[in-house]
Amino acid sequence: MKRIKLSKPGGLNNLVVDETKIPEPKENEVLIKVANSSLNYHDLLVALGGIPTDDGRVPLSDCAGEIVALGSKAKKWDEGKKVISCCYPNWISGPPEPNLLSFIGD
Repeated sequence: MKRIKLSKPGGLNNLVVDETKIPEPKENEVLIKVANSSLNYHDLLVALGGIPTDDGRVPLSDCAGEIVALGSKAKKWDEGKKVISCCYPNWISGPPEPNLLSFIGD
């Protein structure tokens, strides 16, 4: 599969496209076939080195797709289910809470 990864933090020029094997989900994970994605401000901060990360990170905070494989203990999900991801995992439902956003603007 193709992916865009950050060869090393420090700038957008360090984003590279490469080929890799489709991963197998670990026991509590799901594998999502991504249909749509966006690089948002969080991803920009990661690429620029503002949020520490390891080399080789895939900067993908937000995406939409379909679950195509389940880990052995991922019982909450079903293959074929349409899902989205969000870089703020505490936004499970409802509007964002200001106390969860205290780092913005600090």
